[in-house]
Amino acid sequence: MARSIRFRPARIAATTLAGLMLTSALPALATTGAVPGAATEAETPAVMAAPLPEPALAVLLETGAGLSESDTALPFMNAERRKQLEEFYAARGHEPLWIADGVPTLEARRLVARLAQADRDGLKVSDYALPGELARSAGRMDEARAARFEALLSAAALAYADHAQAGRVQPVSLSKNVTLDPVHPEPQEVLAALAASADPAATLAGYNPPQPGFAALREKLAEIRARGKDDTPPVVPEGPTLKEGMRDARVAVLRARLGLAVETAAEAPAEAEAAADAVADAVSAEDAVADASVADAAMADATVAGESAASEAAGSEVLAEELFDAQVKEAVFAFQRENGLHADGVVGPRTLLALNAASDDGMAESDILANMERWRWMPRDLGAFHIFVNIPEFKARLFRDGAQVYETRVVVGKPSNQTPVFSDVMDHVIVNPYWNVPYSIASEELLPSIRSDASYLSRRNYEVLAGGRVVDPSSVDWSGVNLNKVRIRQRPGGGNALGQIKFMFPNRHAVYLHDTPSKSLFARSARAFSHGCVRVQDPFDFADALLQMDGEWTAARLKSMVGGQEKRADLTRPVPVHLAYFTAFVDENGKLQRRPDIYGHNATLTKALEIEGWEDWQRFAVAAPVKRSRPVAAQAEPAKKRKVVDLAAERQRMFMRRQRASSDY
Repeated sequence: MARSIRFRPARIAATTLAGLMLTSALPALATTGAVPGAATEAETPAVMAAPLPEPALAVLLETGAGLSESDTALPFMNAERRKQLEEFYAARGHEPLWIADGVPTLEARRLVARLAQADRDGLKVSDYALPGELARSAGRMDEARAARFEALLSAAALAYADHAQAGRVQPVSLSKNVTLDPVHPEPQEVLAALAASADPAATLAGYNPPQPGFAALREKLAEIRARGKDDTPPVVPEGPTLKEGMRDARVAVLRARLGLAVETAAEAPAEAEAAADAVADAVSAEDAVADASVADAAMADATVAGESAASEAAGSEVLAEELFDAQVKEAVFAFQRENGLHADGVVGPRTLLALNAASDDGMAESDILANMERWRWMPRDLGAFHIFVNIPEFKARLFRDGAQVYETRVVVGKPSNQTPVFSDVMDHVIVNPYWNVPYSIASEELLPSIRSDASYLSRRNYEVLAGGRVVDPSSVDWSGVNLNKVRIRQRPGGGNALGQIKFMFPNRHAVYLHDTPSKSLFARSARAFSHGCVRVQDPFDFADALLQMDGEWTAARLKSMVGGQEKRADLTRPVPVHLAYFTAFVDENGKLQRRPDIYGHNATLTKALEIEGWEDWQRFAVAAPVKRSRPVAAQAEPAKKRKVVDLAAERQRMFMRRQRASSDY
């Protein structure tokens, strides 16, 4: 394919040109003392010399000439990225990064090899793969081919850095409840870092999340992909909840998964012993009786008896394998305790998923890949001291310098009122909080009760505000109330939905961590019951761990403030808060843990990433809550207009009607 060559003009200085003219006129100068036709330096005009060709890389980046249709169709080479490359290379005079004397450098070949391992990082190799003939290039290239190699490799590196650091999809595009805002790397800074690095491949890999949680998932991904079927624990099939006393074929698989053997008697059953005696008697009979047919018949009877006894014994063992007995329950207890689950000895959905976490259930790998993507959305610096709430796990933890220092159970939002996923900073605590009832709860849950029971608000310690002041609830027309103008809040004290304390990190979702009077819910295995906020099991114990770095406040001091009016305590050291959503993670013992996709986020994420097996997650998809329109104030029906009757005219009409009725025609 012919390539157009661009040229750039080269200007020769007037003084240089004058020098050349002077040299050529030396003979005349010797005889006449003057240079014929010579002008003064000020009068000497600039002359254009023959133009020099512009570098092929500059032409390619500026116009796209030199890129094939298949090159421009590559996922990492678009107009925006070419513009970024043009800016970078122009600033360095189009000096290549990856080509030396027309040959790809060692660093370039290592970078190509690192991009080919993108799947180890939970990314897709095809998103950064150079065309085959370029990726394999090792010898000398012509200028056009070298420019193409340079541009495509740099573009692929930019795409990898962006995906490795900020992810392949924008979180909010998947759900309005996921408002994390990952930071994308600046392209010029990426290219400058690669240019300055002695090991560009390692520098590029460094754009992956630095958190230990990501690295641990990457290791588990490699383990799952490398192991054979013999190394994979058996999968306990889905089905009804398993508990002590049940018989189910799945219990046999559960026993194998937990490493339990069936307890059998040391000796054979009595029937088997009797069969063995019968065989011995038959042999004696064969020696003693001359008639062989009698011995043969005895032997046949004994063999049948033995087979029957053995069959019955095998059947008994099968029945024992399928029994969920005390031994199985104790093993389930131990498994649940080791894996941070509610220990009740019952195999429900959460325990079943944990049992199959490392099994080949067809979803472990896609689960890991989805959660590796979530780590890319998280802040790269979680904070030396921070709060980490994992919503699907129903747990909140405090970390200090990378080590866990506190853990507690929490209650999170229902699938219809999801706890949002985001990061913020906790800066104050409220003791004896008012609960300002959200519009959705007031209109959908409280209003019907208020309309049916005039004492509902007073009995539950609510008060009503209109125009910024407290008003008598009976003064409000609840049948046609506009809840945008009337606010309901619950006073501090017993029965308050927020309990005695709430932990504040002001955010767009208006959610926070708080106490609750409904303590019994913490005993549940699945704890998605709130309207979106996070309820803490023991809030003052949590406060004690939270305030260990605060120079002014302690849990004891906060507890002494309980009772009376609402009080605020500003933290001297604000604490980062991360409301996260990880359905797959590695625990402190190095075990892969998996939890149910309670909000269906895996269903949308695996589909968006086109992860193999994404179809399996669609059964966990959660329908978007139905948006209910705000209640419209009831309007009184307009009064019906009374008809004014003209009695004289009415009499005249009646008279005429009678006349027509009595006429003969």
